[in-house]
Amino acid sequence: MISAGPRTKRKSVGQAAVNAHAVRAVVQILFATGKAYTIETLREKLREFFVGEGDSEKRAVAALSTVQLITALLEASPALETLGLQIRLTNGTAQMFTGRIQNEMLSAFIAERVPASSGAGELTQAALEVLSCIAFKQPVSQGEIDQIFGDTDKRHLVSVLRQLELVEEFAGPDGRLRFATTGKFLDRFGLSSIDDLHGHSF
Repeated sequence: MISAGPRTKRKSVGQAAVNAHAVRAVVQILFATGKAYTIETLREKLREFFVGEGDSEKRAVAALSTVQLITALLEASPALETLGLQIRLTNGTAQMFTGRIQNEMLSAFIAERVPASSGAGELTQAALEVLSCIAFKQPVSQGEIDQIFGDTDKRHLVSVLRQLELVEEFAGPDGRLRFATTGKFLDRFGLSSIDDLHGHSF
């Protein structure tokens, strides 16, 4: 009679392989397209791509439930972070971002090159919404930004705007970090001063 231990171990190893195939595919989708996808859309894509696989572990990817896929992505987070990547899961949507950039020269290198492919009209709608919030509410804290958007974490978008030098941070009188727009923001949107924001839309 086979004990429960070995069966559990084999099942665990098999599920780990299935999860690895799923995470690899999701990372490639998010990285290559640069877009956000709902978990349900990703599940549909995985079913489409893997249902006909001959390998049983790869074929099992097509049957992953929503909870199983989310769990696989969360479990992969530490490994992705060692590579400087993050998959943000917000309101049922997944999107790929770079992790916190701790090297100033690397941060400057990336910031200099992001605008080359991201003109004012090419900022995502989500980034424009956060930029508008900061512009009209400045100075504003991260907590206030998140509260305006229904307690949704918008730190990754604020980070993008900072890298584009459209937003800067400073310490308020209470020591809390606050965000405000920059001179580059005014130039980018053809404004002479913050007062010109009235009646302006992004």
